[in-house]
Amino acid sequence: MSFQLKTDRLYLQIEDSRQAGRVLDFYLRNRELFDRYDPTRPPQFYTLDFMATFMEIEYQDSVKGKMLRYYVYPLDDLDTLIGTVNFSRIEHGPFSRAAIGYKFDTAYHGKGYAYEACAAAIDVMFSNYKLHRIDARVAPDNVPSIRLLEKLGFCYEGIEIKGVEVMGQFRDHYRYGLISTIQ
Repeated sequence: MSFQLKTDRLYLQIEDSRQAGRVLDFYLRNRELFDRYDPTRPPQFYTLDFMATFMEIEYQDSVKGKMLRYYVYPLDDLDTLIGTVNFSRIEHGPFSRAAIGYKFDTAYHGKGYAYEACAAAIDVMFSNYKLHRIDARVAPDNVPSIRLLEKLGFCYEGIEIKGVEVMGQFRDHYRYGLISTIQ
């Protein structure tokens, strides 16, 4: 397992509940943007107690290899959380896949950080976890995210009709897939 990654400009780390305050602040700073695209969250999501519990569960699932969420920091400012890259529903065997998700602080959009972080994390999933495929879902109006997926090499595979609940309504999402080239 790779719980820490370093790129040219970024440090990615899987965190436990000790960083709940920092993570809650990240979500609160970007709530308006994230709520437009993320699955509907329970009202208590934006509390320190919920975030600490949520992060501890995720950390334990990471240890078990069920999911990973990297928290992303600039190398020149390791106290500033600027994004996350996560992989959920990790499966091995004949399905050999995971689903990717990511979010970045609006102040850091357009600087290539999401691409850099996602590319490094995807490499871990294909090389260390030996997955065959990574799936992605994206709202049709989330053009920057669609561009990111395509730049990462994901291929458009179709529309999932009313597949994700966002802001209390089930909405259509585009489906993308990336197949490993590692043999």
